[in-house]
Amino acid sequence: MEYSKTTISLVWIGHVDHGKSTTLGHLLYQIGAIDPRLMEKLNEESVQNQMESWKWAYVLDSLPEEKSRGITSDIAFFPFNTDQRRFMLIDAPGHRDFVKNMIRGAAQADACVLVVSAVPNDLKSGLKTGGYEDPGGQTREHAILASVLGIKRIIVAINKMDLVDYNKENYDNAVKLIKDLFQEIQSPWINEIDKIPFIPISGFMGENLSKPSEKIPWYSGPTLIESLNNLEGITPSADQLNMRFLSYDLDERHGFGTLIMGKTLGGSIKTGDSVNLLPLNINSEVKEIWVQDQKVSELVPGDHGSILLKNIDKDNLEEGIVLAPGNLDYKFPKIVRARLLILEGSIVPGSTIVFHCGTTYTTSQLKEIRKILRSNPKFKKIPREFEKKITIAFENELIEIDIVLESAIVVEKYNDFPELGRIILRHSGQTIAVGIVNDLLIE
Repeated sequence: MEYSKTTISLVWIGHVDHGKSTTLGHLLYQIGAIDPRLMEKLNEESVQNQMESWKWAYVLDSLPEEKSRGITSDIAFFPFNTDQRRFMLIDAPGHRDFVKNMIRGAAQADACVLVVSAVPNDLKSGLKTGGYEDPGGQTREHAILASVLGIKRIIVAINKMDLVDYNKENYDNAVKLIKDLFQEIQSPWINEIDKIPFIPISGFMGENLSKPSEKIPWYSGPTLIESLNNLEGITPSADQLNMRFLSYDLDERHGFGTLIMGKTLGGSIKTGDSVNLLPLNINSEVKEIWVQDQKVSELVPGDHGSILLKNIDKDNLEEGIVLAPGNLDYKFPKIVRARLLILEGSIVPGSTIVFHCGTTYTTSQLKEIRKILRSNPKFKKIPREFEKKITIAFENELIEIDIVLESAIVVEKYNDFPELGRIILRHSGQTIAVGIVNDLLIE
């Protein structure tokens, strides 16, 4: 492995059954990242489970339930290299029941691939606007979440072209509807819409993934792998005072220890460094650092890796840990002041809600709506701007709000650490609001 290559964290998002995992598995096989013998084994498993059409998805859907049901439920990570880049692929679940797992994956991403089915009924399901009793499509919700999470680089893969006979009209219709969606949700992507690649593919048949497809003669743009190689990487920073390493999983190896798997957000982390495990406030020292199967001495911003610490009981380790400099006296915020876009329902001070940040979450209480930054025209009859205390805010409104956290978690200002300054509020299985952290209040 050429360790000097640029690393890009890439999350795959989209509605359930639009073919994310299948596309990923077939792409990895085509570029030689999957051993043919492993593919034979996975093919046999798919036949045994009477899920032959899911053989490519089995590359990343590793849980028995995922293989038997044909649904991705947890995030999957898969590193691979090309001549130009090193990638950490993050396959996020598309089913609405697993949105919190999608959030956990997207929180670490530098770029995303939105997989959209060209089949009209699939397309309609993914774009559906929902509510409490009728959840909307995950094409819509994932696009909103990725936009607010600040994922600036996106590739749109128009999948299942084989099921519409590689028809250009179906492709054009899908492209139009996705561009309309970006405009509707006011995604920052709309500012550079002409630079976003919209790639017609067939994940199952393997068309236009790693080489141009003869079945799509009307398309002259890049293949999927060419678009991935064109993504810009992270510019490293050597500021040790701002080192943060965000963990997303633990890897317990018998006779070796428990490795903390994660991504470097700022500064760099080196073998021998003193680190503080937040929110535990436990100090330790970096014993070893691994990237894939290679032992390295340092991780720079954007790098995914696994860290082994000295003299740490595995019972003290948990997902969502953030490693910071050992001499950092981190003050946990009690109140987060945030700018939020309300997606569903309403926001009422005093309500309890689940607060997601980074790869972890806590319960929280909505304390005070400080400002209505952009109101919903439907509710102009309510003169809230004249009220001494704003008692409610509605969907599609942009607000500034104070949120009280009920337990200690690591939250940063968005301008300091975007990955730790992006927040998502959820209630009863629904994403209620998304936004960024403007300020932290320590009590």
